Amino acid sequence: MMRPYEGAQHRVVGFSLGDGVAEFQSDAPDGPEKPEALIFEIASITKVFAGILLCLMVEEGAVDPKAPLREMAGELADVPEWITLEALTSHTSGLPNFYMPIWKAMVGSFPEGPYAGFGRADLLDWVRRWPGKAPGQPRHAYSNLGVGLLGEALAIRAGKPFVALLTDKVLGPMGLQDTTDLLSPEQQARFMAPRNTRGKPVPAWRFEALAAAGCLRSSARDLARFSDGVIAALNAPDTALDRAICRSARPIFGLGRGGAMTPRAQCSGWLSFAFDPEAPGFLFHNGGTAGSSSALYICAGRREAFGILSNNGVAAGLWSSLRMSWPDPFRQAHRYFMAG
Repeated sequence: MMRPYEGAQHRVVGFSLGDGVAEFQSDAPDGPEKPEALIFEIASITKVFAGILLCLMVEEGAVDPKAPLREMAGELADVPEWITLEALTSHTSGLPNFYMPIWKAMVGSFPEGPYAGFGRADLLDWVRRWPGKAPGQPRHAYSNLGVGLLGEALAIRAGKPFVALLTDKVLGPMGLQDTTDLLSPEQQARFMAPRNTRGKPVPAWRFEALAAAGCLRSSARDLARFSDGVIAALNAPDTALDRAICRSARPIFGLGRGGAMTPRAQCSGWLSFAFDPEAPGFLFHNGGTAGSSSALYICAGRREAFGILSNNGVAAGLWSSLRMSWPDPFRQAHRYFMAG
């Protein structure tokens, strides 16, 4: 499963976790740093952390996931009344994927990525001017913009920037020291600079108001630790954070035939997969920027997980991402967990 991420000028690191023991694998000999310590952009895997943060604030009674977002704070008064936190985390809000037409984002010049320079004031002004209408029936439509709005709404409610809030409530308590948006000089030395599919260096993406959609960087070591924490919480929840992780893994919107919750469903950030009713399913999210691609799979029922991190922008291109999907990685993951 690591093979589609490989390239002559790229670095790929994978991990497998079983019963709390992590093993790490790389496509290249160890350099000054062990593979598990290398840091990569993890992009949309950030949405999983945003979903857990939302669920923790629900557990704490700080927010109501089903209440109109506009009721959370005066700054959000222009958000359409049908948009809720639950609709944002489940991609059923009706918001578009991006704040500009996707063709414009693809042909435009964005030295630090298409999310840089789009701050809270820009986001709230965009929402105020958006001519969208309430969907007749809930419909699943992946929205980076929606999850970005989710993160800003939680930040506004807490009176603290999104990443600082996430660090205080989720990243810190889970012991994730390399999962952040801004790297220290020591971490920067371990950062795998993003490259496109041809191996050409491209800028790392920077996020402002849409941080919750994909701002985080992380290491295989941290994602293995995170996976272990998720597995422990789903099997024996004890703390409020454990219960939030359990809440985040509950299906909200079925993506199976006729809206069925199997074989695929949207949770709070996560996607859940269940191909066999007699076997445990698994949670999934991936991520991609212009120069990095990643994936994370967790099967709590088997107490197993695996993840892949690379500085290869294969997930960003239409043709390369289609090539990645041909082997059906979800079926591969199902077979992997069943073999365990």
